[in-house]
Amino acid sequence: MPYTWFYIIIGLILLIILSNSFLPLWLRTLIGAYYLVIAAVFVTETNRINAKYEGITPVPDAYWDENSAWVETASNFIFLPFIGLLIFIYIKWFMKVQTKIAKTLVLVSLLPAACVIFFFLFMFNFGYGYRP
Repeated sequence: MPYTWFYIIIGLILLIILSNSFLPLWLRTLIGAYYLVIAAVFVTETNRINAKYEGITPVPDAYWDENSAWVETASNFIFLPFIGLLIFIYIKWFMKVQTKIAKTLVLVSLLPAACVIFFFLFMFNFGYGYRP
């Protein structure tokens, strides 16, 4: 299945957003619907691009240009809102904790969280939008 990593990324984003208590239920529902629509549009458009150039060998540069541009656009729609939401969640989390140690741990947890996000961003763009 060519979209396995895509579904894993979307699933993790939904898990993080929907299980968060800092966002009201209506907003979590709206964000969940947004990511489900983005997922459907991404799969549909990627399949359309692939079908357009199917059976043409060697694969023309136009395919790589169109596919790479589409994946870059989709990654912006997926990851930029998620990064903004995570910043909001981290600010709320930082303000909620009372002790200095807890505040330090919240700040320290930003580093691995940022690394994981940028790893998924890189893998998404590399895996679906790579141009040889």
